[in-house]
Amino acid sequence: MNIEIDPNAGFCFGVVNAINKAEEILKEDNQLFCIGDIVHNNIEVDRLNAQGLQAINHDQFAKLSGKKVLFRAHGEPPTSYETAKKQNIEIIDASCPVVLKLQKKIKKAYQEIKKSNGQIIIYGKKGHAEVNGLVGQTEGKAIVVENTDDLKLVNFSLPVVLFSQTTKTISGFAEISEYLKKECKNSLSINDTICRKVSNRVPLIKDFAGKHDVIIFVSGKKSSNGKLLFDVCKRTNQNSHFITCPDELNMDWFVNAKSVGVSGATSTPTWLMNGTIEKIKLENKNDLSMSKIKKIGVLTSGGDAPGMNAAIRAVVRAAIYNKIEVVGVLQGYEGLIHGDFKKMKSHDVSNIIQKGGTILRSARSEEFRTVEGRKKAHEQMIANKIDALVVIGGDGTFSGARIFTQEFDIPVVGIPGTIDNDLFGTDYTIGYDTAINTVIDAVDKIRDTASAHNRLFFIEVMGRDAGFIALRSGIATGAEAILIPEKETHTQELQKYLEKGYKEHKSSGIVIVAEGDKSGGAYTIAKEIGKEHPEYDIRVSVLGHMQRGGSPSAFDRVTASTLGVAAVEALLDDQKSIMVGIVNGEVSHVSFNKTIKNKKKVKDSLMSLNDILSI
Repeated sequence: MNIEIDPNAGFCFGVVNAINKAEEILKEDNQLFCIGDIVHNNIEVDRLNAQGLQAINHDQFAKLSGKKVLFRAHGEPPTSYETAKKQNIEIIDASCPVVLKLQKKIKKAYQEIKKSNGQIIIYGKKGHAEVNGLVGQTEGKAIVVENTDDLKLVNFSLPVVLFSQTTKTISGFAEISEYLKKECKNSLSINDTICRKVSNRVPLIKDFAGKHDVIIFVSGKKSSNGKLLFDVCKRTNQNSHFITCPDELNMDWFVNAKSVGVSGATSTPTWLMNGTIEKIKLENKNDLSMSKIKKIGVLTSGGDAPGMNAAIRAVVRAAIYNKIEVVGVLQGYEGLIHGDFKKMKSHDVSNIIQKGGTILRSARSEEFRTVEGRKKAHEQMIANKIDALVVIGGDGTFSGARIFTQEFDIPVVGIPGTIDNDLFGTDYTIGYDTAINTVIDAVDKIRDTASAHNRLFFIEVMGRDAGFIALRSGIATGAEAILIPEKETHTQELQKYLEKGYKEHKSSGIVIVAEGDKSGGAYTIAKEIGKEHPEYDIRVSVLGHMQRGGSPSAFDRVTASTLGVAAVEALLDDQKSIMVGIVNGEVSHVSFNKTIKNKKKVKDSLMSLNDILSI
């Protein structure tokens, strides 16, 4: 039995953002209120409740004072913000950016159309939290319609402006629009405000449901999106079943099934879908066939990172443990194209766990970016009877793997190997911890000479698009300032900050600069500061590629070993087009689609921590 998780299923950005914000607060405070359930999934709600998240209604919200309250992705009406201000409530605003943008559009349209006694119509579910927030932008005067029958409430002789709840169907909106076009006697403005990331799931899940013998759809019963998507599944595949948790599975559903698809709503956590898969496999273990994978290949691609060798070692030995042949692919995707393979035995990976770099070597392949190049790689795999791949690298590596999987249906599992730690779906990437320790060691040495000569050092660390290395190493070394791409830095603010430090008799200074900081690299920023303050004895040090080298730390060795074994086990579990990562200390699976499309964010709490400690 082949079991596949829907690569497009699971939390949308707005839900991910809300949950991340809730968890961040709960780590520090152990208590957080939320107006309504943070997500329409009782299992996820229970998980967060155990951490201290408490759902309240608007009446309870109005009676709070001096508390922290999270506004979930659905958004809130203006009255909620007014209540918070009046009651001295700290708002943790996790409103979806798409919803906030829509609220502003509706508010502006209402202010204009009320001059001509016109009407705002919102196509949406009456009483839905998002819809309530939208109606709130119109002083409660918008007309909410769920179907054409509700349009009897509209005065067609007056101007009309139509909007839609972000999660409604395109077809339903089109039906409302056509009706209004026929009936309106005055001006009509139609605004398609449906979120395409949600609406596009309808055709995608239809295709997914048609590919499998049985579909298991995991969702909370309160989820409107879940009901909609399940209906699409059921119409496409009669063997579709709705469950809220793995305990509701009926093993009779899988009799004679060769292919099972597991999907979910935008409010369904990935871990719950993974748990459903594990339950199916556990109950049907005698029917699961893993025999189709006889040989796997492992490669490293993109920039090297300390710990890649430990991951290679784990993949090789996990494959051998499971009686599977394994070959190393030299030079990344270039080697895959040209058939540069090396059969790997257990002794081939002896004495490499402590070594930096990668014994398989790495390269960036322009040819693999082409259809012709990927076709050659596929032909080489067929010729050498390689059934699946484990790829170790970053988002570029995973982008190539995702396309390769889509084109040739090759099972590929990724292991996050990059010192930048910028991959969505894992708390840590291989090499990140070692890179931080390399920076700390270098900065500690520079601090000695900075103190000896009363110098101000600008130290540039790696991080073209992400400031994770700069932020953590800066805190660990007691840097006076940290400049990262995620936060805009104004030179004047930095000057004032440094002036304050020197006035308080600091004998030396360290400013950590991520190479991708928007103000420029360390040399550019140092030059600007030097112009304004020639009295500073400024020096610049660019640490560069030394951060990629060196023996991996214990943490990176254990992380790499854990993920190497997990990658092989994922392939044996018929997983493909996913990355294995570490979330809250546990192995997680996240689709290549999600880890590529979503951006991992630095924690605001760490930025605040540095502000406090650097005074």
